[in-house]
Amino acid sequence: MSDTDGSHIGTIETPMSPAEVVDRLSSMSKRGKLAGFEKRSSTSAVADAHGTPFDSDLLITARESAQGSEVVLDVRLRRKMPWIFVFILILTVWPGLPLTDSFLLGFGWYERLMSGSVDTWMWYLPITVLPAPFAVQSSIRKSQVSAREHAIETCERIRAELNG
Repeated sequence: MSDTDGSHIGTIETPMSPAEVVDRLSSMSKRGKLAGFEKRSSTSAVADAHGTPFDSDLLITARESAQGSEVVLDVRLRRKMPWIFVFILILTVWPGLPLTDSFLLGFGWYERLMSGSVDTWMWYLPITVLPAPFAVQSSIRKSQVSAREHAIETCERIRAELNG
Protein backbone atom coordinates (compact mmCIF):
# COMPACT_ATOMS: atom_id res chain seq x y z
CA MET A 1 0.00 0.00 0.00
CA SER A 2 1.38 3.34 -0.96
CA ASP A 3 0.66 6.63 0.66
CA THR A 4 -1.41 8.72 -1.67
CA ASP A 5 -0.79 12.45 -1.87
CA GLY A 6 -4.49 13.07 -2.05
CA SER A 7 -6.88 13.47 -4.92
CA HIS A 8 -8.06 16.93 -5.87
CA ILE A 9 -11.83 17.27 -5.65
CA GLY A 10 -12.41 20.90 -6.45
CA THR A 11 -11.75 24.55 -5.78
CA ILE A 12 -14.36 26.99 -4.52
CA GLU A 13 -14.07 30.76 -4.90
CA THR A 14 -15.77 32.78 -2.17
CA PRO A 15 -15.73 36.43 -1.09
CA MET A 16 -15.05 35.41 2.55
CA SER A 17 -11.64 35.51 4.20
CA PRO A 18 -9.92 32.16 4.90
CA ALA A 19 -10.70 32.45 8.64
CA GLU A 20 -14.37 33.19 7.88
CA VAL A 21 -14.51 30.12 5.62
CA VAL A 22 -13.29 27.80 8.39
CA ASP A 23 -15.66 29.44 10.90
CA ARG A 24 -18.60 29.00 8.51
CA LEU A 25 -17.68 25.33 8.00
CA SER A 26 -17.46 24.90 11.78
CA SER A 27 -21.00 26.25 12.22
CA MET A 28 -22.12 24.02 9.34
CA SER A 29 -20.73 21.04 11.22
CA LYS A 30 -22.48 22.08 14.45
CA ARG A 31 -25.77 21.99 12.54
CA GLY A 32 -24.99 18.39 11.53
CA LYS A 33 -24.25 19.23 7.88
CA LEU A 34 -20.51 18.41 7.81
CA ALA A 35 -19.64 15.05 9.36
CA GLY A 36 -16.32 14.60 11.14
CA PHE A 37 -15.33 18.26 10.88
CA GLU A 38 -12.14 19.14 12.73
CA LYS A 39 -10.50 22.55 12.57
CA ARG A 40 -6.75 22.16 12.02
CA SER A 41 -5.78 25.84 11.86
CA SER A 42 -7.42 29.17 11.10
CA THR A 43 -7.22 28.34 7.38
CA SER A 44 -7.51 24.54 7.20
CA ALA A 45 -9.77 21.76 8.37
CA VAL A 46 -10.63 18.14 7.73
CA ALA A 47 -13.99 16.36 7.41
CA ASP A 48 -15.14 12.82 6.75
CA ALA A 49 -15.37 11.37 3.26
CA HIS A 50 -17.18 8.11 3.85
CA GLY A 51 -16.01 5.18 1.78
CA THR A 52 -16.81 1.51 1.66
CA PRO A 53 -15.13 -0.29 3.38
CA PHE A 54 -12.52 2.34 4.38
CA ASP A 55 -13.14 6.03 5.07
CA SER A 56 -11.06 8.93 3.82
CA ASP A 57 -10.37 12.48 4.93
CA LEU A 58 -11.68 15.50 3.07
CA LEU A 59 -8.87 18.05 3.37
CA ILE A 60 -10.07 21.65 3.26
CA THR A 61 -7.59 24.48 2.79
CA ALA A 62 -8.62 28.13 2.45
CA ARG A 63 -6.13 30.62 1.09
CA GLU A 64 -6.36 34.27 0.18
CA SER A 65 -7.20 35.23 -3.38
CA ALA A 66 -7.94 38.49 -5.18
CA GLN A 67 -11.71 38.09 -4.68
CA GLY A 68 -11.54 36.78 -1.09
CA SER A 69 -10.64 33.13 -0.67
CA GLU A 70 -9.94 30.06 -2.69
CA VAL A 71 -11.02 26.88 -0.91
CA VAL A 72 -9.13 23.79 -2.10
CA LEU A 73 -10.67 20.38 -1.41
CA ASP A 74 -8.69 17.13 -1.56
CA VAL A 75 -9.49 13.60 -0.46
CA ARG A 76 -6.99 11.19 1.10
CA LEU A 77 -7.50 7.59 2.21
CA ARG A 78 -6.98 6.99 5.92
CA ARG A 79 -4.18 4.44 6.08
CA LYS A 80 -4.89 2.88 9.47
CA MET A 81 -7.88 0.67 8.60
CA PRO A 82 -6.38 -0.89 5.44
CA TRP A 83 -3.34 -1.92 7.48
CA ILE A 84 -5.58 -3.41 10.17
CA PHE A 85 -7.41 -5.29 7.40
CA VAL A 86 -4.10 -6.70 6.10
CA PHE A 87 -3.06 -7.69 9.63
CA ILE A 88 -6.37 -9.50 10.26
CA LEU A 89 -6.09 -11.32 6.92
CA ILE A 90 -2.62 -12.54 7.87
CA LEU A 91 -3.76 -13.60 11.36
CA THR A 92 -6.76 -15.56 10.11
CA VAL A 93 -4.98 -17.69 7.51
CA TRP A 94 -3.06 -19.95 9.87
CA PRO A 95 -5.84 -20.79 12.38
CA GLY A 96 -8.01 -21.78 9.42
CA LEU A 97 -5.58 -24.51 8.36
CA PRO A 98 -5.90 -26.83 11.39
CA LEU A 99 -9.63 -26.12 11.56
CA THR A 100 -10.13 -27.05 7.91
CA ASP A 101 -7.87 -30.08 8.22
CA SER A 102 -9.64 -31.45 11.30
CA PHE A 103 -13.05 -30.81 9.74
CA LEU A 104 -12.22 -32.59 6.48
CA LEU A 105 -10.50 -35.50 8.23
CA GLY A 106 -13.87 -36.19 9.85
CA PHE A 107 -15.02 -37.44 6.45
CA GLY A 108 -13.68 -40.83 5.46
CA TRP A 109 -13.64 -39.96 1.76
CA TYR A 110 -11.23 -37.06 2.34
CA GLU A 111 -8.77 -39.25 4.22
CA ARG A 112 -8.95 -41.93 1.52
CA LEU A 113 -8.64 -39.32 -1.27
CA MET A 114 -5.57 -37.69 0.20
CA SER A 115 -4.08 -40.97 1.51
CA GLY A 116 -0.91 -39.28 2.73
CA SER A 117 0.14 -37.99 -0.70
CA VAL A 118 -1.24 -34.45 -0.39
CA ASP A 119 -1.46 -32.63 2.92
CA THR A 120 -4.19 -30.06 3.51
CA TRP A 121 -1.74 -27.16 3.72
CA MET A 122 -0.59 -27.85 0.14
CA TRP A 123 -3.91 -26.72 -1.31
CA TYR A 124 -5.23 -24.60 1.59
CA LEU A 125 -2.43 -22.01 1.69
CA PRO A 126 -2.50 -21.19 -2.04
CA ILE A 127 -6.26 -20.67 -2.09
CA THR A 128 -6.16 -18.45 1.01
CA VAL A 129 -2.88 -16.53 0.63
CA LEU A 130 -2.74 -15.86 -3.13
CA PRO A 131 -6.06 -13.94 -3.36
CA ALA A 132 -5.31 -11.78 -0.28
CA PRO A 133 -3.33 -9.00 -2.05
CA PHE A 134 -6.05 -8.76 -4.70
CA ALA A 135 -8.72 -8.49 -1.98
CA VAL A 136 -6.78 -5.70 -0.26
CA GLN A 137 -6.19 -3.84 -3.53
CA SER A 138 -9.84 -4.19 -4.56
CA SER A 139 -11.03 -2.94 -1.17
CA ILE A 140 -8.76 0.09 -1.35
CA ARG A 141 -9.93 0.95 -4.89
CA LYS A 142 -13.60 0.62 -3.94
CA SER A 143 -12.97 2.79 -0.89
CA GLN A 144 -11.26 5.48 -2.93
CA VAL A 145 -14.08 5.59 -5.48
CA SER A 146 -16.88 5.69 -2.91
CA ALA A 147 -15.04 8.22 -0.69
CA ARG A 148 -14.45 10.44 -3.73
CA GLU A 149 -18.17 10.32 -4.58
CA HIS A 150 -19.06 11.29 -1.02
CA ALA A 151 -16.43 14.05 -1.03
CA ILE A 152 -17.88 15.52 -4.25
CA GLU A 153 -21.35 15.58 -2.65
CA THR A 154 -19.87 17.28 0.42
CA CYS A 155 -18.02 19.74 -1.82
CA GLU A 156 -21.35 20.79 -3.36
CA ARG A 157 -22.86 21.34 0.10
CA ILE A 158 -19.81 23.40 1.10
CA ARG A 159 -20.10 25.45 -2.13
CA ALA A 160 -23.75 26.20 -1.38
CA GLU A 161 -22.91 27.15 2.21
CA LEU A 162 -20.06 29.49 1.27
CA ASN A 163 -21.70 31.17 -1.71
CA GLY A 164 -25.39 30.85 -0.81
